Amino acid sequence: MKDSEQTNIWYSSQVGAHTSEQRKTWYSSVADAYNRVRPRYPQALINRAVELAQLPADAQILELGCGPGIATVPFAELGFSMVCLEPSQESCDLARLNCAQYPNVEILNAAFEEWELEAERFHAVLAATSFH
Repeated sequence: MKDSEQTNIWYSSQVGAHTSEQRKTWYSSVADAYNRVRPRYPQALINRAVELAQLPADAQILELGCGPGIATVPFAELGFSMVCLEPSQESCDLARLNCAQYPNVEILNAAFEEWELEAERFHAVLAATSFH
């Protein structure tokens, strides 16, 4: 069996065994450690994503599962307005702290599945490592 097949089987068993409320807090107990040790994204990668997405300077980005804001910060540094959804309260709190100096970044403690999307509001959707 291939690794990807094993991963899919494991993931399916976990999703089926846990409620959406439980899945929101999967990473809550390690949020601080994740914030401290997770490698940051190279600026060249961020710049390339902006280029490929052809984002205008005033782009609005929707970020799904922002965690503590590891990918959020480099996009915010470029001046983009962002709405960032994070279901884990602990990670959400860290993201708010890490993005406090960016007034155009809004961090919401919400899962994408429960959040009401506004049609045509965003230029791009970002999901750095939130989908495993």
